[in-house]
This record gives sequence, structure tokens and C-alpha cells, in this order.
Amino acid sequence: MSDIALHFNNSVKEYDVSITNGDLSSCDNLETAVIISLFTWARADAEEVDTGSPRFGWWGDKIDEDNTDSTGSKLFLLKRCKITDETITKAEEYIQSSLKWLVDDGVASNIVVNLERNSADVNRVDGIVTIYRGNEINTLKFNDLWSML
Repeated sequence: MSDIALHFNNSVKEYDVSITNGDLSSCDNLETAVIISLFTWARADAEEVDTGSPRFGWWGDKIDEDNTDSTGSKLFLLKRCKITDETITKAEEYIQSSLKWLVDDGVASNIVVNLERNSADVNRVDGIVTIYRGNEINTLKFNDLWSML
């Protein structure tokens, strides 16, 4: 599986496509799929936003006939939340849900998400996503996940 490679620009706290010698770079790991799944906004349910507020999310999910497809995660709903144990648990649930398609589509056999508040900076949440694919284990580390929301 070959994807367009993404890289994290730490100075602006965002991902962008990787360019090498004027061409798009590619990669054969799951990193691009995971980044898109985590940081693309999934459509929020009506009860998850204030009345009259936009639900955001990818418009293509809105036209899904059986209403089962969802692109991205709902992490954006936590952007203005105070970082508590409950919020971290909710973020883990959102991440697990956004990556569920990897197991459903047979790309991975299991996904484990671990988030924790950084001990040196209480306004920072760090995370590790471990993806199991047969005998292969892919580990993606996200430092300061909260700033990427």
C-alpha cells in the first residue's frame, strides 16, 4: 500500500504533504492513513453540538446511503475542553473509533490507544497508537496531541 507521505511541521503545529526533489513523496506504512483518520473532522452528531451550531465533518459522509461511513475523528469536539481524566478517556474513544476502519477492512488485527497527560506540562497530552498487522507492530507517537486539534 503506497500513500502520499505527510510530515509534521512543528513550527506551525500541522501536517503537510512531503515533497522530495519537487515531487510528492510516498510511503508504504500506515502513518498517512492514521494521520488523516485522526485529524480530519468527522461529522458530529446533532446532540454533540449546541443547537444551531455547525456539525462540521466531511460532506461525503452526509450522503452515505446506509449512514455507516465516517471519515476522520471527533477529536475537534474536545478542542475547548479542559484536560481531565474524563476528557482524555473521551479522546481515546474518539481515536479508537476513527481507526476502527483499519480492523473492519482487514488492514490491522488490533489497535491500542494510550493517551496521558504530560508530567512536565499539564496542558499537554501525549499519545501512542499501536497497530497490529499480523507479525508487524506499527507504533505512532504523538507528542502534544492537544495542540494539533
